[in-house]
Amino acid sequence: MLTAIVLLKNKLQVLFLVNAGGLVLVLCFLVFQYFSHSEKIVYVDNAKLFEGFYMTKEMKKIGEKEFNARKTILDSLYSKLQSGNIADAERKSLMQHFIQGKEELEMFNQNFSAQESSKIWSRIQGYVDDFSKEKNYDLIIGSENKQAVLYASERTDITNELLGYINKKYEGAQ
Repeated sequence: MLTAIVLLKNKLQVLFLVNAGGLVLVLCFLVFQYFSHSEKIVYVDNAKLFEGFYMTKEMKKIGEKEFNARKTILDSLYSKLQSGNIADAERKSLMQHFIQGKEELEMFNQNFSAQESSKIWSRIQGYVDDFSKEKNYDLIIGSENKQAVLYASERTDITNELLGYINKKYEGAQ
């Protein structure tokens, strides 16, 4: 009878250890699942991202070239207007062309900037989507100089990493 009690006690201890070990394994699994599936939230500096993007730099060069060509024409008209040896009728016509050209230059500057910015942000967004999927990010917050973000750890700032990624994508490297 005593051996039966000892055997029963040993079985209970073994059963307890097995159950406790199983519980520890389940807890470890749950902790692992929690931390491996936790949200990945990072941020980027929108201004730095936009300004550092190669497409932005290319579009600026194109816009400046077009702007300077149009400005050269306006400067030429202005020089003619400043010369004293033109007839009143010609001066009036030149003045109309100058005013029209100046308005067109201002419109070009505004429209070019808005249209190209829209195209650039559209391209960046496509690259950010790919980047987010590759890095398993759940949320990328865009901010200019952290104004919209009250606090962010420097380790969550992925601006330079994302900038390198989108520039490689833009150049066709990835």
